Amino acid sequence: MQLSLMSPSFLGLSLAAAVLLAILAGAGRQVAFLVANVVFLWPLLLGPQGVISTIAFCLLGYLLTRLILWQPGWGFGGSLIAYVLLFVYMRNYDFLHWLLPEGVLTAGLSTVGLSFLFFKIVHVMIEAQSRTLGSLEFLTYLNYCLNFTTFMMGPIQRYQDFSAQWYGRDQAIPLRFEAYLDAVLRILMGLVKAYVLAEWLKPFTLPENSDLLSLPLSSLLVGVYAFYFFLYLNFAGYCDVAIGIGSLLGVRPPENFDMPFLARNISDFWFRFHRSLTLWLTDYIFSPAYKWALMQRWFASQPLLAMNAALILTLIASGLWHGTTLNFFLFGLIHGTYFVIFRTWETLVMQRFGRAWLREWRKRWSVQLAGMVITFNAVAFSLVFFHLDTTRALQVFARLLGGL
Repeated sequence: MQLSLMSPSFLGLSLAAAVLLAILAGAGRQVAFLVANVVFLWPLLLGPQGVISTIAFCLLGYLLTRLILWQPGWGFGGSLIAYVLLFVYMRNYDFLHWLLPEGVLTAGLSTVGLSFLFFKIVHVMIEAQSRTLGSLEFLTYLNYCLNFTTFMMGPIQRYQDFSAQWYGRDQAIPLRFEAYLDAVLRILMGLVKAYVLAEWLKPFTLPENSDLLSLPLSSLLVGVYAFYFFLYLNFAGYCDVAIGIGSLLGVRPPENFDMPFLARNISDFWFRFHRSLTLWLTDYIFSPAYKWALMQRWFASQPLLAMNAALILTLIASGLWHGTTLNFFLFGLIHGTYFVIFRTWETLVMQRFGRAWLREWRKRWSVQLAGMVITFNAVAFSLVFFHLDTTRALQVFARLLGGL
């Protein structure tokens, strides 16, 4: 049985870990945190098989990172490809059933938190290749990967940030009573979001067993918007708890949300909603893909086309990272299309009127309000593919379009 954020076991584990990390130092502090992480993972991963496969995934990442540090040339490319393929196999993506015999496929390795763990370790490998990782200590790496505050749903913390806070080079929070009180209040606020407000909205979010073909159009619309608010409250609430507990432990994760409902365009939305994921995607997928495209002959004279291709790739990767089925691919493709439309419009306007004119135009309250309304609805309706499988999501849109 998984540990609930409100369970006495989880809260007790968090309190015990905070006390131990405050009074211990050196290897004892590392071991105490590792024990706390494994205690958390054992029920979450449903026993020894999940824990062993998860730790093995971490250990392989460590060995491959060491290989990259030793042989940065061929070691990086081979290690990264091997690790991505292993992740795809462990996640048991639907398309694998077209490529591989059923006898070699298994869903038993697709543990909770595997996607977040994968992005953490890939980050470590890429930073090792660029020689920006710093010192890679084994126990620090393992605790970074298994950190129970961020294991399930993030935020995605960088290894350098975790290491700097762990060794005291940076402070997670100021060493004042008020800062610790704020951390506790952050935890309570997160619990209210996730277990009071989100749970209140949950029945309105088009339950998976509902008959979508017979629901009135008003109920479908309420379900679309309710799920957007539910997802935000549930996810942001978890992140509030993670940030609050991490602050008490001395390894505070980064902020992940900044009032996404006020986003004025799709780019603004992604830097407000799941910000740590957006920064990861920007650094490790979009920027390298855009740079590579600009170096190709057929893209060199078409920077807008190169940017749009990189955007589509990045958002499809985001969709597939979130889930293994067709609806998540479509979710990523939809957001990639949003980005292409927005960036193309932005580029054409700047070419016609100039950057200064566009900047002043965006300051108008009517333009900002229109941008918020358009972005809010665009995101809300895209989340139908995040919430429901492809067939049921298309049923929702067919009903809504048929009612117009």
